[in-house]
Amino acid sequence: MKKRFILSIATFFSFFTLSVSNVQAQSKELRFVAWNMEHLAEQNGKGCVPRYDSDYTKLRNFTESLQADIVSLQEVENMAAVYRVFPESDWTIILSQRPTSQTYSCRGNNQESTQQRVAIAVRKGIVFQDLGSYKEIAIDRNGLRYGVMIRLLGTEDTIDVMAIHLKSGCFVNDYTTSDRSACEVLEKQVPILDAWIESNIKEKRKFVILGDFNHRLTIKNNKLWSVLNEIDGERVLLKNSMQDLKGCHPKYPVPIDHILMGPDAAKLQKPGSELVHYFPKSGEQMVQDDMLSDHCPISVVLKIN
Repeated sequence: MKKRFILSIATFFSFFTLSVSNVQAQSKELRFVAWNMEHLAEQNGKGCVPRYDSDYTKLRNFTESLQADIVSLQEVENMAAVYRVFPESDWTIILSQRPTSQTYSCRGNNQESTQQRVAIAVRKGIVFQDLGSYKEIAIDRNGLRYGVMIRLLGTEDTIDVMAIHLKSGCFVNDYTTSDRSACEVLEKQVPILDAWIESNIKEKRKFVILGDFNHRLTIKNNKLWSVLNEIDGERVLLKNSMQDLKGCHPKYPVPIDHILMGPDAAKLQKPGSELVHYFPKSGEQMVQDDMLSDHCPISVVLKIN
């Protein structure tokens, strides 16, 4: 797995110098965002959600309003597509290495689909290590999305961040009781994700998993949430930023996008910082036509030392 460090000269010296002033400079609040951008394509008019210059401008302006630092992105075609919304002058993009998959005819416009990949956008100046793609979550199945991982490097806090996009179509409360093919696929993904969580907890690592889980984790007695929250019969203290919030989509208020924090990472959260970012114009009275993508971004703030 290829690993690399993304450092500016200034942050290199602030990270390794032991002076008090430099240590204080590394202590900051970072806003973590998860956003499924709905078939974000590189070129105008392409894919299942054709967009044009004015649409990319609206997305770019809205992105700036988020005041985000780390953004988990789903359904992006490639680096060029992401840079249309997250300018290269301000952001570094880590794109999953998912190979090109078979395209399909889009529902509604009969255009050819573009690729769906996962990415992490990191605001320039933040010190991190690229940990590469998490291909295991795709279970060697054509069309499933890879995860992608980075490691944030503070003077005291090291946080592993993984962006994911799980299989769509399994919205029952207990995926193990359904014979739907989507649930059978999800059932194979779950132990892989659970093993990653358990490994990080046992190694006492701080971690955040964020993205489109395509699953309603906040519903009472949800099977997936129960599985992720247990090690050897003992409950662990994962925290879900969406636990007390509703999604923004007028037709689907139960969230399927989530930001999960491990027990130690959860201690770094700024209290009350959980947000659902409604698109401009209508705020919480937003209607579907106001949406720039079919998911609103969600976010949480962690204080990193």
